[in-house]
Amino acid sequence: MIKDKNRPNIYSLAKANRAKVAIGLNPDIPSSERVMNSALFVKREGYADPVLVSVRDSRPSEIVEEIPIVIVDRPEHAIVNMLKEGIVDAAVRGNLSAGAILSSLRVAFNCNNLYRITLMEIEGRPIMLAPVGIDEGDTIEDLLTFAVKGKDLAELLGMQYRVGIISGGRLEDVGRSPKVDQLLSFSILLTQKIREIGLEVENFGIEIERAIKSGVSILLVPDGIIGNIIFRSLVLVANIDSFGAYASALPKIYIDTSRAKGSYFLPLVFASALSFKIKIGKAN
Repeated sequence: MIKDKNRPNIYSLAKANRAKVAIGLNPDIPSSERVMNSALFVKREGYADPVLVSVRDSRPSEIVEEIPIVIVDRPEHAIVNMLKEGIVDAAVRGNLSAGAILSSLRVAFNCNNLYRITLMEIEGRPIMLAPVGIDEGDTIEDLLTFAVKGKDLAELLGMQYRVGIISGGRLEDVGRSPKVDQLLSFSILLTQKIREIGLEVENFGIEIERAIKSGVSILLVPDGIIGNIIFRSLVLVANIDSFGAYASALPKIYIDTSRAKGSYFLPLVFASALSFKIKIGKAN
């Protein structure tokens, strides 16, 4: 878990907001129990008021009174509609199908690129990773947008912001292979462009471990396929804590999750913490 000095920016925000958060539930796969247990824990600890969205009611009797559920034929479509219409403050994918819910989000919000940014806790501090969607981050313009949206997220959470560029070799590895040369050349150009828009940035080449130890706020990788592999290696293999992936392009708060996660507690906390962004927008 995140150390106390950083906790107020996420955990205290979540408790202060206690947002109404929809979370998707597929009752037919083993992770359904983890979804329900996470919803119950987040409710009892006062971080959020979760609402399950599912095709049928599979709640055990002991949580029926505490955790409401919405029964629908197409939960992936329904959860997006609840988010868009303001029925809930935020939404978490839970263990629903990624393809179906992401497709619904893109149609509902007329947004092809969701610009998902994962928030993790590494060595006792929060750190972002982007891009993580396998279909995101294909151009230098996309990566510049990720850098800017990462700063926006850092400001929402009260984090200092510094970009760490990750590439395909050490900076002195030029000449090792055409592919390495291409990746390094791209990373140098990206670093320059990020610096030109006024953000603090450093190019770490392939040395992700040095970037993390140096205290960067976000790891910006060459594309979403590489980012997805890094996410799976850190979170699903090495058991690094992940708060899920924030869809930074949307006007609403949506947190993407993996069905392989051991718990959905942190994404629910993250969604509730960020929901104040929507409340501020309404107030203005």
